[in-house]
Amino acid sequence: MANNSLRLVFAVCILSAILAANATSASIVINEMLSNPVSDWNGNGEVSGMDDEFVELFNSGNEPVDISGYVLMDTVFRSTPGEFKLPDGTIIKPGEFLTINITESSVFQGNDGDCIKLFDATGSLVDEKEYNATKPDVSFARIPDGGDWKESTTPTPGKSNQ
Repeated sequence: MANNSLRLVFAVCILSAILAANATSASIVINEMLSNPVSDWNGNGEVSGMDDEFVELFNSGNEPVDISGYVLMDTVFRSTPGEFKLPDGTIIKPGEFLTINITESSVFQGNDGDCIKLFDATGSLVDEKEYNATKPDVSFARIPDGGDWKESTTPTPGKSNQ
């Protein structure tokens, strides 16, 4: 009887840990993507096409999330997908944004369509956004932040979407 009780307690602890980890991951979303830039979105003083692409992540939860080891990937229109592993110590606080520019990630977004995916450190899919076509300087954005996908004529890297 004692062995069965211990097994039950152990199973409940494992299940609780898994659910807590999944709930934390669920609060991180791809919040905005600009795949067809014609303005200086990375702030380097140059308009340089693909170099001004960005992907923004958002923590919609109430706790900080350590996204060290998460992987951002473009998957559709390349023979070898671009892949960016977020460095150790990358934490997004509740309600905060993390903007990832193409110049640091090599995750390219095709102008004719693509699918950008975010995986957690265990390889589980956290979020994804697939699209077919783009318009110059129009981002795909969740409005309100963390909400439904819409097109935004006012990209807002690192800020609340409009």
